[in-house]
Amino acid sequence: MRVYVKTPSRLHLGMIDLSGSLGRLYGSIGLAISKPSFEATLELGLPDVMIEPYDAFLKEAAERSRSVLGTVNGFAVKVMEKIPRHVGLGSGTQTLLGIAAGLANLLDIKISVDELAIKLGRGTRSGIGTAVFKHGGFILDGGINPDRKIIPPIITRIDFPEKWPIVLAIPSGIRGLSEEEEETAFKNLGRQPEWIADRISRLVLMKLIPGILEEDVWEFGEALNEIQKLVGTYFSSVQGGIFSSELTHLCIKTMLENGAAGLGQSSWGPTAYGFTDSMKTAERVASALRDVLADKGIVLVTKASNSGAIIRRI
Repeated sequence: MRVYVKTPSRLHLGMIDLSGSLGRLYGSIGLAISKPSFEATLELGLPDVMIEPYDAFLKEAAERSRSVLGTVNGFAVKVMEKIPRHVGLGSGTQTLLGIAAGLANLLDIKISVDELAIKLGRGTRSGIGTAVFKHGGFILDGGINPDRKIIPPIITRIDFPEKWPIVLAIPSGIRGLSEEEEETAFKNLGRQPEWIADRISRLVLMKLIPGILEEDVWEFGEALNEIQKLVGTYFSSVQGGIFSSELTHLCIKTMLENGAAGLGQSSWGPTAYGFTDSMKTAERVASALRDVLADKGIVLVTKASNSGAIIRRI
């Protein structure tokens, strides 16, 4: 018996409140996207864990999954597609949950996604990755209460317009922060002025979400652009600028010049994204990005994913 697993990846569009003055921190804005994805089959019957083709992180993820589920059984993971690591697309959470949930299905172990995430050490700062895995779509979480070790609550989950093509530019040779580096970065950040959280909150409530619900990509994009500038300015002290690299900044500038409506850097980057109003615009943006990146990265056209991970026996 085998289990098929396919997860979306995610864009992290920003954080709302890093002042902590109301007792909660962060509050993440995110979106599930259809590609790149983690796609694999899992099969029992081996004395140990086997990854095909071999990948050190996938091997570690499989061993962690086996450990948290309390099984000594070996299993094979045949990988058809994986999400690039440390580029801002949420590969860690999606891969870990994909393998762990797939293995639980194989072993008939009843465990919720949230329980798995906590056991795997995910969701300690943002609830986006776990929610994307469960439901897909646009996600807004309520941040963490530092006194409670639980995944941030989801304030809203909305179907996102799949007719808006999303262009991704993923520079090569540049990596985002690891979990340990991220922890250090947050410790080194100064206190965020409350007015920034106030402004982002208003933009989310009165412009970003209404733009999604009324399917107005320009209203959505205007809000997102301002949110990205506010968040990027706050993080500039630890990432060297509003964006994590000059190449990411150049990609965002190129997308703006070629008609993208909403732009930004996902998480710590280096992935840049641009939301567009049509496939014609998306193709123009993607072509310009390929000229800019040449052999220094890859360009993808994707869309929102309004469903979570697929896990089924085959």
